[in-house]
Amino acid sequence: MKKYLWAAGLFLFVIAAAIAAMVIPNPLGAKVLAEAKYRGYLPYTTDEAVTIAYSRCSTCHSADKMLRYCARCGPPFIVVSHSMKKYVELMNQKGANTRPFSDAEIVAITQVWNGLVGNWETGWGAKNIKKLLQDDTALIRLLDTPLEGRPIELALKNKSAPGAHKE
Repeated sequence: MKKYLWAAGLFLFVIAAAIAAMVIPNPLGAKVLAEAKYRGYLPYTTDEAVTIAYSRCSTCHSADKMLRYCARCGPPFIVVSHSMKKYVELMNQKGANTRPFSDAEIVAITQVWNGLVGNWETGWGAKNIKKLLQDDTALIRLLDTPLEGRPIELALKNKSAPGAHKE
């Protein structure tokens, strides 16, 4: 019985510490919130998603390259995002030290590029895209979600990034 009381007390302490870290402005609170968003417990705001898309993607690609991407040059961003997620996983297996894309993060990033540059998913057909996404349930769920259910992409619908080649 004491073991359960101790575990319950520890659990309550951790919850109280997490709440305090989020409520009181401090670096720890910001890290807790960022991790909660990374893991999908809290949604990314549009501004946060744009920041993440630029920071994560510009690690390997120039912003100019991403903004000039078009449907004629390759698959829709949802497929590109999946490929980048898999690429990071493979590189980490070979010894690289890159933080993997979480499902929440990759969904937010895909919506950003769809909104700022263009969403060409309808031109490919859902069946073909799902085949390319393999079993990536987060991106398949995004693919099956209409624009009205994609809050980041919807917020960026009538916007364009400076230098974007939007079609």
